[in-house]
Amino acid sequence: MRQTSSDVLQLRVEGLASLYSSLGAALSEAGLTGSEMNEIFSKHLRGECVQCGIQITGDEMGQLALAGEGKPLADSKLDRLRQGYCARNGCDSFYYRVHLGDYRNLDWVKIREKTDTLALAAQAEAAEATGANTRAVRKRLLIRAGTGVAVVVILLLWRHWFFYGYVPLLQKPHKYTIDPASAGHGPSR
Repeated sequence: MRQTSSDVLQLRVEGLASLYSSLGAALSEAGLTGSEMNEIFSKHLRGECVQCGIQITGDEMGQLALAGEGKPLADSKLDRLRQGYCARNGCDSFYYRVHLGDYRNLDWVKIREKTDTLALAAQAEAAEATGANTRAVRKRLLIRAGTGVAVVVILLLWRHWFFYGYVPLLQKPHKYTIDPASAGHGPSR
């Protein structure tokens, strides 16, 4: 089975799961049934590290795509892939080649174009969500900073009132003050 350059993709390890999802959506839009898509992913899709050559199957890419972020995966190889590292422990490569095998009359060029379109749409949604998230975080930080400044100003005003007997800018300072040492030492009779 000879593969042309249109049948091979090179991408970062982090992109394997999203590629699987995008390929699934593109194949579904191309009119393939679920059993045909399962066959393609099981038998006609594989990835290999560009440095060490370790291979992963399409099914393993599917497990990676469907895995939740919080829980560790049973297979340490897939867990390393999810973290953005090569599947082989000790390999420091961050890139994989994904080989798209021949399948009946499937035109991988059209599927890849659709996959790229779907991936761009997903990236745009992610960027929009990230922008909204950034604005929310910035708003929370501004509220916290404003609250902190308000607390400091209130504490300073209280201190000034406690020690000097008036609030600056709201009350005039007292012209005369009593020396605390002289209090209680009035004239003796």
